[in-house]
Amino acid sequence: TAILATHLPEAAADPSSDPIKLTCVIRRRPDLSPAQFYDYWLNRHGPFAAEQIKVLGGCRYVQSHTADSAQNLLLTAARGSGEPYDGIVEVWFPSEQAMITAIATPAGIQANQLLTEDEKNFIDLPRSSFFLTREHVLLG
Repeated sequence: TAILATHLPEAAADPSSDPIKLTCVIRRRPDLSPAQFYDYWLNRHGPFAAEQIKVLGGCRYVQSHTADSAQNLLLTAARGSGEPYDGIVEVWFPSEQAMITAIATPAGIQANQLLTEDEKNFIDLPRSSFFLTREHVLLG
């Protein structure tokens, strides 16, 4: 869930004041069992990340753990899709510009570095993906 301020472009003038969400689809490191991965993510990284995300200006942090369900195999087969990710992280920020500003502060740089280091303990980073999104609610 770490973001590198040095790799972020300046936010576009108009949409930068709209809320933005960091979305991460993650896979566990191959040397961890699912139980080890989910335990570390929820009970160790989760509380630690929540504190760092506050420093980075985040206002909401949600982990979605992939359900251990036979339905996932049926969904994959029916759609011909790849293997499911182990989970999704969503971190909301008031705006893209607020996120960029917070990440560039000394405290933000430190929080980002701490998150990056801890993610290596359980996430298979080369097989995971991190990106910014804007929500478009169509139902609910």
